[in-house]
Amino acid sequence: MVGFNSENRNAIDVKYICQICNLILRNPVQLDCGHRFCSSCLDTEYQASIACHQCQRVTSTNNTFYDRGIQNDMEKLSINCYACRWSGLFKNYEEHLTKYHLNASHKSKIKNNIMFQLKLLTEKFRELSTNLRILKAITQQLVNQSALYQLGTEEKIPSVENIHQNQTNVSAHNGILLWRINNIKDRSNNSESATSPPFYTSLDGYKLCVRLYFNGNDTDQSTYSSIFIVLMRGDYDAILDWPFNYQVIFCLYNLINQDNHIIESFQPDINLKAFQKPQSDMNVGCGISKFIPRTLFEQENNSFIHDDSIYIKVMIRKNPIANFILPYVMKIDLAWPIYIQEEIIQELIQRYPIQSFKLSLTFKSSTL
Repeated sequence: MVGFNSENRNAIDVKYICQICNLILRNPVQLDCGHRFCSSCLDTEYQASIACHQCQRVTSTNNTFYDRGIQNDMEKLSINCYACRWSGLFKNYEEHLTKYHLNASHKSKIKNNIMFQLKLLTEKFRELSTNLRILKAITQQLVNQSALYQLGTEEKIPSVENIHQNQTNVSAHNGILLWRINNIKDRSNNSESATSPPFYTSLDGYKLCVRLYFNGNDTDQSTYSSIFIVLMRGDYDAILDWPFNYQVIFCLYNLINQDNHIIESFQPDINLKAFQKPQSDMNVGCGISKFIPRTLFEQENNSFIHDDSIYIKVMIRKNPIANFILPYVMKIDLAWPIYIQEEIIQELIQRYPIQSFKLSLTFKSSTL
């Protein structure tokens, strides 16, 4: 049992206070160093020696003794009961507690435990409230992004022959196009071209589309397929900065091995007509003449084609991404929200310095 509690405990001389339980000494025991503690607080029954809690001096258990002198002095102390209005001498205090407050110590422990549990619950509530606010913010952000995607998918494609294909395409307003191209074998054999749905750098940004020429351009015909970015006339061209000067990134997905994507990028030459403000429905195209080897479409069971379809990702970046970072960017899970993908890209950009880009620009008429 620990020492005695009292209403005026803080006013009592510290020499009468146990430095372990911080209560008035009960059956005071003195150590060699002169400091005193409650006999129950020292627990001398199972220890050969005791280190003083105040000065750390070690005393043999056999040298500890009940301090009758300090006990006699304590009996003259004036005490105010912590549980009622009783006041009197310390020598009568234990009898008062036994008679009127036998369970007071238990009640005090229960009260302390309740207060501790209440504190824990309060802290947990604050933590959950914070997490709830974060979840609400994320939910609202996802709702806003969903609205952007819906606006993108409502874009109508005028070419009747590509309606079926375009049902699987996503027309977005964030500078990213994920383009699925169907009927690869027939298109390749017939030397056709494919045109993506329009997409935008932002809701009021540049309007673009992509063209893939399966048989390449004139100089590389039948060797490589070529891919071009085409600036289109948009509703907000009058308030946009010209010439167009965003980085253009193309990626043909390897559907089996992420380390073998075909990735090309270039930074526009702002002196070229292809990147000036469109004066007609669309400018001439500009891009990569040697993008995909033609032999790829002739291979059986190759890792770039699935169900006679290929997948090309196009990214338009105001802030360029270094070429050597692009393979890591193209490994980012497409199922993640766009803002999370962008956070990962920014971490990669900050981790590595921007390097100069090798440009390989070619031109081809892009009249639909």
